[in-house]
Amino acid sequence: MTVHQLKIGDIECAALQEGESDLIAANLAQRYPGVSKAQIDAALAGRKPSGSLNLLYIKSGSTRVLADVGFGESTPGMGGALRGLDSLGVAPADIDIVYLTHFHGDHIAGFFNAAGEPVYSNALYVTTQAEWDEWTGRWAASTAATDQQNLTRFTVLRDRFKLVNAGDEVAPGVSVVDLQGHTLGHSGLLVQSGSDRLLHVVDILHQPFQFENTGWHFSFDSNPELAVATRRKTLQRCADEGILTLFYHLPFPGLGKVTVDDGTFVWNPTA
Repeated sequence: MTVHQLKIGDIECAALQEGESDLIAANLAQRYPGVSKAQIDAALAGRKPSGSLNLLYIKSGSTRVLADVGFGESTPGMGGALRGLDSLGVAPADIDIVYLTHFHGDHIAGFFNAAGEPVYSNALYVTTQAEWDEWTGRWAASTAATDQQNLTRFTVLRDRFKLVNAGDEVAPGVSVVDLQGHTLGHSGLLVQSGSDRLLHVVDILHQPFQFENTGWHFSFDSNPELAVATRRKTLQRCADEGILTLFYHLPFPGLGKVTVDDGTFVWNPTA
């Protein structure tokens, strides 16, 4: 397993690598509509595409929070988040809050075990109202077996979900950040203790070359135009405030800072 521990003031955090997904890194020209393979190759400049999945674990006081759950152990090559938690002495039943930033499969598939039961059995489940509404609506309108299964499983747990909005506090020092666009309720978390801050921006971009090409939107964006606007606005905030930032899909641990060089955003990963 791969775990990167850090402290934000008095709050303990860890980036947990769920695994490396070839699906995320492959066929990039098909994943960025309107962008040619030649443009992708030039933007990569010999760099390997990133397929990492980086989950965030937070321990604020006695409250343990896990942001997203990855693919889970039932997917070959995945399950690193559970192994990472185990290395920290944390069992799934110890998690108090599971925060779902959005409902794409690489963020929620590990929510249930093979028997269809919640892996994090004692947790309060939290997501945004907009995200819940988008995906329960999509699943209800779909005849796909997986969508119908998701609708049934999540609807049964509705009473264990808390639906929140931007600015709401999830745990002491941990609040919701609006990142709409990738999905209609896509959100991140701001962790703050004293003067220290960490901003988890999740899927506002998927590859390092999007720092230089902020207008290249991802094929799974629910609202491409809004996703681009949110990406630019959030990257500018990260640069202006010099805030430590976590990205879900950048090379592990996905931590670093954003700067601006001659009008172009630059990623400065944690060594």
